[in-house]
Amino acid sequence: MKKVFSATTLVLFTLGMFAQTLQDAQREIDNENYFKAKQILFKLIKDPAANKNEVAYYLGNAYLKTDDADSAKVFYKMAYNPDSRTALSYVANGRLSLLSKDKAGAKQNFDRALQTSKMKSANIYYEIGDAYFRPVIIDLSAAISNFEAAFNLDNKNTTVMLALGDAYLENSANDNTMGGKAMNKYEGASEANKGLAIAWIKIGRLAVRGRIYDQAIEAFNKALNIDQNYPVVYKELAETYYLSKQYDKVKPNFEKYMALSPGDNEARTKLASMYFQSKEFDKAIEESNKGLAQDPNNFVFQRIAGFSNYELKRYKEAAEANQKFWANPGKKVKDIDYVYSAKIAAQAGDTASARKYFDVALANDSTSSSCDLLGEYAKVLFQAKSYSESIAKYALKKDRCGKLGSLDVYYLGRSAIYAKDSLLADSTFAEFIARNPTSPDGYYWKGWTNTIFQLQNPETFPALPYYQKYIEIAGADPAKYKRNLVDSYNYVGMYYMSKKDKDQARTNFSKALELSPDDEIAKEYLKQLN
Repeated sequence: MKKVFSATTLVLFTLGMFAQTLQDAQREIDNENYFKAKQILFKLIKDPAANKNEVAYYLGNAYLKTDDADSAKVFYKMAYNPDSRTALSYVANGRLSLLSKDKAGAKQNFDRALQTSKMKSANIYYEIGDAYFRPVIIDLSAAISNFEAAFNLDNKNTTVMLALGDAYLENSANDNTMGGKAMNKYEGASEANKGLAIAWIKIGRLAVRGRIYDQAIEAFNKALNIDQNYPVVYKELAETYYLSKQYDKVKPNFEKYMALSPGDNEARTKLASMYFQSKEFDKAIEESNKGLAQDPNNFVFQRIAGFSNYELKRYKEAAEANQKFWANPGKKVKDIDYVYSAKIAAQAGDTASARKYFDVALANDSTSSSCDLLGEYAKVLFQAKSYSESIAKYALKKDRCGKLGSLDVYYLGRSAIYAKDSLLADSTFAEFIARNPTSPDGYYWKGWTNTIFQLQNPETFPALPYYQKYIEIAGADPAKYKRNLVDSYNYVGMYYMSKKDKDQARTNFSKALELSPDDEIAKEYLKQLN
């Protein structure tokens, strides 16, 4: 899903940048503004006066913290220069070792970095601690010990203070005093630098962790008071409003975050997901398309695009997105993917694929939550003319879920007709009529069942009351029910012919011809009447 750094990326990031320093980039990394940090660093890497190894190292950090290890490796390799033997180059090589799961090799490089710096550099201790701690915790105790060593060398360094607070917080599961120690570091950083918005973000996150959402929102708003254009704050607010069920405030904050951080595809996936969950499918597709323009192999956007297009009945587009999702080697499949894939394949007329996805989806979920899915599967089997299988699936749904929905009853009855199970068809449409007395469909198919299976003496015209009721209800919208109305009028016409009531017979056959002038049955009987 992630894209490795390319020359094109370099060009894009260097457009429109003003002169900025490595310290500016480090500050943006500290503030978790990784997209902006990359912009600065890509500008610097083209500057002849800049230290390319240092710039490459921090580019590696920026990519690693945005979950792009492949690109991070590219830059750490650029940063490692065994000939110069700088402390930071050894840290870069140590990070490469950790990415290769070689902890022993990493420690060897980190020890060389400390020796090279004569153990007097707070920054080197900090970077080593950070390597063990972020983006995933590799060795929490090593992280804490290095952060503490950095703090002992520079106890006014707010970056170190905040990192130490984060590490203490992660250790709170083992020591319940650590939460207080974390807060102490966060508050210390906010006191040391009144304009440090990230300190209030950390305080807010600690409150979220304790589910004290009102305090968290207050802290995040303090961060915004310091910097109205701080992207991360809006993301934190959006997530906190979501957790506190203030849903109307979630999307506006995510939208603001995306406006300030257009390159953050991970956040865009959350925004697209929120649009999907709130049934704003057009917006979900729009955000997914923006994300796919940056990362064509992002399976999350492919998933959301497929699901959203399906909900909007854009089945061709849904099938195209779904096909790309399943062809994506980096995809992480969820149960819901099988559910939607089954529905999409069914709408595309791909019965074989629909069966496959339905079977997997149902195997993954044997609880009552699969009831709707069973009904859809049975309907697809009906549409595929697998009537006996459709009946079996409806029976399974009734057994598992206790009852069938009205639409299930309707298609069960239709399946029973084509499977030539007359008794099941008759009883099923009787049930449908009882549930839906104002719907014409039950009366038509109940009449049809009696007609084709001759459940009673055909000379008594047992289907007559059902076709008459059908005409009564469906006659209000003849264009919608045209085909079945023609059948009904013809049946009623034949009944009146049997009773030698030519006027009533002629009236019904004429109504059939009004709807279908080429209907041979009505034409033939009218000839006989004339």
